[in-house]
Amino acid sequence: MTTASCVAFYLCRYGLDRTVMSVYATFTVVSLGALARIPGSGRQRAATTLTAVPAGLALITLGTLLAVQTWAAVLGMLVIGFLVAYAGTTGPRIAGAAPGMQLLYILPCFPPYAPQALDQRLLGFVLGAVLLALAQRFLLPEPATPPLRLLLADAADAAAALADHRGGPAAAPVLSRARAAADALRPSRVPPADQPASPTLRHKAMAHAAEAVRTLLARLDALHTAAGAHSAYRPETVVLLEAIGAAARGAAGALRQGRRLRPGEGPSAAALEEELGPVRSHRALDSLERLGADDRLVYVRRRSLVVQAADAAVVLVLASRLLLGDRTVNRDPAGHSFAYARARPTELWWRRLTAHLTPRSVIFQNACRFALGLAAARAVAGLLDLQHGFWVLLATLTLTRTTSLETRSAVRQALIGTLAGAVLAGGLLALVHDRPPVYAVLLPLVMLLAFTAGPLRGLAWAQGGFTLVVAVLFAQVSPVTWQLAPVRLEDVLAGSLIGLACGLVAWPRGAGPEVRRSMAAVCSAVAEGIGRTTGRVLDRTGTAGERDDGGAGILAINRALLLAQESWAQYQSEPQNRNGPQPDWPAVLVAGADARRGERLLPGRPGRITPYEVGDWLRRAAGDTAADYRALAAHLCADHAAPDAPPRPPDLRALLAVAPPVPRHGPDREARAVSAALLLDSVIWLDALATDLARIHREM
Repeated sequence: MTTASCVAFYLCRYGLDRTVMSVYATFTVVSLGALARIPGSGRQRAATTLTAVPAGLALITLGTLLAVQTWAAVLGMLVIGFLVAYAGTTGPRIAGAAPGMQLLYILPCFPPYAPQALDQRLLGFVLGAVLLALAQRFLLPEPATPPLRLLLADAADAAAALADHRGGPAAAPVLSRARAAADALRPSRVPPADQPASPTLRHKAMAHAAEAVRTLLARLDALHTAAGAHSAYRPETVVLLEAIGAAARGAAGALRQGRRLRPGEGPSAAALEEELGPVRSHRALDSLERLGADDRLVYVRRRSLVVQAADAAVVLVLASRLLLGDRTVNRDPAGHSFAYARARPTELWWRRLTAHLTPRSVIFQNACRFALGLAAARAVAGLLDLQHGFWVLLATLTLTRTTSLETRSAVRQALIGTLAGAVLAGGLLALVHDRPPVYAVLLPLVMLLAFTAGPLRGLAWAQGGFTLVVAVLFAQVSPVTWQLAPVRLEDVLAGSLIGLACGLVAWPRGAGPEVRRSMAAVCSAVAEGIGRTTGRVLDRTGTAGERDDGGAGILAINRALLLAQESWAQYQSEPQNRNGPQPDWPAVLVAGADARRGERLLPGRPGRITPYEVGDWLRRAAGDTAADYRALAAHLCADHAAPDAPPRPPDLRALLAVAPPVPRHGPDREARAVSAALLLDSVIWLDALATDLARIHREM
């Protein structure tokens, strides 16, 4: 940042004698290099910086034109401030660049109204952005991280190696490799710049593949470490594990190559699906016979692990093909879980942008808080005709936090640092006075100190260092006196008070209350998903082709999970007085993911649950589980400690009382086996949701 800033400033100020251009080139580096928090390696940060150039040109142009009147600048600050902050919903790179982009509008929206200087402002911005990108790319760049596509390939290879062990527990190195590969795909482990967080089809497929391969690894791990894993597997299990390994290796090879696939090319899950059907139905018959002595589902869970692993491997293959460009995966027999593959890019972006347009979204709340604060600061600076009103908005932008507690702490540190920096700057200006060569020599030293001490020592050092940078910079642009230092202090004080007022008025408690409401919304979405999925499993003709894709239901769960994940992430970053036991919020998110997985997979399964009494039992069991989730949602909204009644697991004895025996031989044995498989898959799904609920209750 020091190198790019100084090269930009010296070239424009002393080489081209363009003062306006020099200011904009320097502040572009400061905004996108220091104020922005663009994640990623040097190459990724440089790419993000260059990608932001068109938006930066538009913001500087709007700021220049709207500076004609105070009311126009205030209205523009309100709208643009909200839009720039809200754009963070589309991914961590844009969210990281948002504060710097705000500054690109703030800088030109002050008097003097000078549209004739627009060309210098735009050229200075482009020069600063290009120099910053070059410095990020070539001057001590941050090391590159493995792309997520290769992490997915490593995880798929680890799953294939785990599937190769088909006669006993897997060796410790193989298990360790599989667990390390799964851990590397955890969202908290993936670098922000590499996370599949944008609404593009590629990123959605990448996130789907990551979820599938982590599920595959977890099921194979449990299969090899569960009780009885030392015994030899049955022949149909061995065949299925071989097919799982082949499918996972095919997906890994395609992901490593990264070559774009045409329809029908690449890895195929057809062989695995062909083996999966008979194994699923035969295992269901065996499991039904054991239910009488297995009322806690120990045997059923263990026998279902290999089937769930096969399901995850199928999804992994299809998601990998979609990631590499084959959008025909929705026509696969398991393609009902890829409804988004048919959506247009504009539809995907619209869904993401509108998902957070609710006061219940912390991103919406933050965007409103920043927009109101910046608009108020612009109004105060314009109405009071402050000499350097730009600093008022900059203070509001940099000191406003998501909670009033954090804002007060930031304001206190900033005022201490600014006061110290103003004293030093005032003494420097009084001592050196009008000797530009001295300031030219001091500029890189002061910048290096400010850009280094700020991140290392905290906000007070950052504000003090920036005060010195501003004094040394402006002393080379126009004649200044020591009075510049107290003006800077006054403006920072005004911006701090405005930021503090916004922090007290707009959602002062931050994400604390919102995390409970958003998690309650997830519980409500899980309850709705249970009823919706069970209804689609029971009320159908039995033909796999005549089914609804369940897109609307999955979208509802996705939206609830998205809002909850954002509120939980912000809640973790805020200082809180966490007195008393807290609900296990990650378990709530796991329940949402389990509900979504069932809604993606179960309605597309073949078979029909008969007789009526069995279907009625499943409907009642699903209704009980859904009611427990609704009760939890109500108690979370009411901020109570825990629901009064404990969750109710599925009553398997009642199922055994109504489930008819399946004859060993008979013309309809195969059809009954398929129906038994659908029933057991549904029971296992409900049991997993009940287990998630019990875990949440224990933590509360």
